[in-house]
Amino acid sequence: MENFHDEFEKLLEEESSNIHFYHKGQIVKGKIVKIRENTAFVDVGQKTEVAIDSKEIEGLKEGDEIEAVYLGKKNKEGYDLISRKPIIYRKSLENIKNAFDNRQKVKVKLIKKVNKGFLVDTDGVKAYLPYSESGLKKGEEYPPAEFEVYVIKFEEREKGPNIVVSRKDVIKEEEEKKKEQIFSLLEEGKVVKGKVVKILENGAVLSLENTVFGFLPQGLYSWDRSRKINQELSVGDEIEVAVKNIDMENKKIVFSKRDLEPDPWKEFDKKEGDLIEGKIKEINDYGIVVKVGDIEGFVYKMETDHLKPLEYKNRFKTGQTVKAKIIELDKNRRKLKLSIKATVPHPVENFLKENPEGSVVEGRIKEIKTKMAVVDLGDIEGVLHIEDATWNPKIKNISNILKGKSVRQFKVLGREGNRIKLGLKQFRQNPWESYLSTHKEGDIVKGKVIKLIDRGAFVELDEDVEGFIPVNQISKEKIEIPSDKLSLNQEIEAKIIKIKGNDIILSIKAVEKEKEKNEIKKNLEKVKPKGDSLGTLGDILKEKLKGLEK
Repeated sequence: MENFHDEFEKLLEEESSNIHFYHKGQIVKGKIVKIRENTAFVDVGQKTEVAIDSKEIEGLKEGDEIEAVYLGKKNKEGYDLISRKPIIYRKSLENIKNAFDNRQKVKVKLIKKVNKGFLVDTDGVKAYLPYSESGLKKGEEYPPAEFEVYVIKFEEREKGPNIVVSRKDVIKEEEEKKKEQIFSLLEEGKVVKGKVVKILENGAVLSLENTVFGFLPQGLYSWDRSRKINQELSVGDEIEVAVKNIDMENKKIVFSKRDLEPDPWKEFDKKEGDLIEGKIKEINDYGIVVKVGDIEGFVYKMETDHLKPLEYKNRFKTGQTVKAKIIELDKNRRKLKLSIKATVPHPVENFLKENPEGSVVEGRIKEIKTKMAVVDLGDIEGVLHIEDATWNPKIKNISNILKGKSVRQFKVLGREGNRIKLGLKQFRQNPWESYLSTHKEGDIVKGKVIKLIDRGAFVELDEDVEGFIPVNQISKEKIEIPSDKLSLNQEIEAKIIKIKGNDIILSIKAVEKEKEKNEIKKNLEKVKPKGDSLGTLGDILKEKLKGLEK
């Protein structure tokens, strides 16, 4: 606490020099018998009247009894003077000390402003109110003419008491009491008038009767999110708001101005599947915010276009009017999902209407991968898988088929996602079925070597039809690798020794043996004599023929 001792003593001496509360006069009782303008007369017995300043009996009337002290002085008219001041002063001091001891409030009157505070009076006793204890708010220069205080210092001395008072805690208590009264009247949904005392980035602080404070969030300002508090409100504005939430324990209030407006979600008369028209409010990394009347909907980026949704930032701009279809509407959660692409047919569907399955279309090969190729068909793309490019299951890389022309004709096979499924092999029948319908095990066939590997050679028997010659079937002679006897593009003749599914196993060695066997038979015919005996050469050829047949 600040020490205002010296200051108070100085002021007390100036203001209280006329109070002779140390006068040892006799205390008398008497009855007021006459009141004039400045003087009153009191009968104190024995037909003796004394005079008293009429100011000291304010509020009293003739016939009232009073208690006073002789001053030992006479007035101009020769009457002895009495005064109530010493008695009132002592009683006031007792009351002040009692208020100090029991922390009770006392009423005071403002006398004047002094250095670092104010001089106040309580029933004739002067006290000092420091400025720091005055409870004055910003812009206030003086406290009221009369107000209540707490005595925060009481020190009795010979030359007069040192009394310091405080208004600050009284104001705080009054505010708390007023705050409790206001809170007791508040309830959720109640409409009140608040004054804007502070504007923040996310809302505004409002006061009720400059006592209770609450917060108006930006999100509860209006259903129209384009309306901003910092653009429409100023400090000092008074606005009507509804009490949205009350935290009695922490004395916090949340206000809503939005709740005083019609709820656009309740008035929204559209349903899922309806087409709407709106204006683009915002374009962000997730999609597009569209204003539909007084509410907002969202178009996820993948719903902006059938084929090129990720290019939405280049295709749309803020303020643009767009048509969209409602694909999800939840009024309780205030959620509106829209689709722009759903308002127009899918380009693939349009393409298939004009070019149904089985149609022949022309396209440019755009990209070739191992198992597929992407084909440019104009506004859309086609996809050609390796299994639709060739009948030959042995071909593992589609680039082996698409050599040469970049523009080709394709068969339309249907839809595959956002592309058209295309085919090449569908231009002709399955060559494997045709080939295997006319060939069987044991047949001698012709072909061209198209690939050599360590374990044998692949032979093209017909377009898209291949056979395989194991290394041990390439020659009667023992060889290590196929290239010892064969070379690429070499024309060969071989025997089908096995057919299993689309696997055709060939043998050149079997053809060589067959030829050698036939040659021996011819020679046997030439050397065969009349009779049963063949002779030495015939026996040799016969034994060799038996070996070949094994």
